[in-house]
Amino acid sequence: MPHKSMTYIIISLIMCIGLYSNSSALSPSMKSRNDYRFTLDKLRTMRIIIENFATDEQQKKYDEIKALFQNASEEYYAQNFTSSHQKFFKVKTELLNMIDTFSQDYMKRTKNILDSTSKESFDILIEYSKGSGLAKYFYKPFNPLEDVKAYKEENYHFFHDRTRIESYLKNGYKRLQDARNIYENDDLNYLKNKEDRTHKHLELLINRYIDIIENCRQAKQYGIEIHKILKAHEIIAIQEKYGIKGNTLEPIFDDRIPEEYKVDANDNMSLIHSIEKSRLQKRQE
Repeated sequence: MPHKSMTYIIISLIMCIGLYSNSSALSPSMKSRNDYRFTLDKLRTMRIIIENFATDEQQKKYDEIKALFQNASEEYYAQNFTSSHQKFFKVKTELLNMIDTFSQDYMKRTKNILDSTSKESFDILIEYSKGSGLAKYFYKPFNPLEDVKAYKEENYHFFHDRTRIESYLKNGYKRLQDARNIYENDDLNYLKNKEDRTHKHLELLINRYIDIIENCRQAKQYGIEIHKILKAHEIIAIQEKYGIKGNTLEPIFDDRIPEEYKVDANDNMSLIHSIEKSRLQKRQE
């Protein structure tokens, strides 16, 4: 594991221990209030994930967690703080299990997106470098009566864009590995399997799994940006197809992005894919 990732986890664990020590001095009302705020925030965070990627079973589980949250919150509102603190523990436990599953799903989808660009990207890095066999043709005067084009006009931009492609590919796989490093961390897995976990243990784990998802979102975006570069010549036709002006295309209208990855592009922007699909359908009517 990279030194920075290990340091990050160790610091987080130390903070967790410190928070746990401090929490013992908190009043029941403060504990309950902190539980309420934490779980409400995480349920909001999870909503976009659920909307975009949940199976029917996962949607049902999310609804059950919301019901648990409602019950615990009602106890908090009624100032039954000890009872609500206990019930919020159940909410956090169920949230942890769900976020753990989604963090694994995100890593799989991230690898698929990056891998889908990898072969073509490396071909470009090799063929369109300054030292490649094609390089001299970029500067050589072209005589249409005598010469044969060594490359397609639509691919000329690769000579300039290859460094961006290389950077996106490198950063994408690095972010994916960062996510894996967090998930596979021994200290984190120790807490995950610990029998006598506390509220703070659960909160630390939930936050780390959300970090995994955020790393994956960044990594997926790098892969999506590569897809957009690979089909840069299509942008005018896409704008004409949907009647869109300007150089910026929202993911749902950007057909440079493979259809199966548009949900990821929307998710990266905290957009709900089903709503975006409805916008697309309305524009096409």
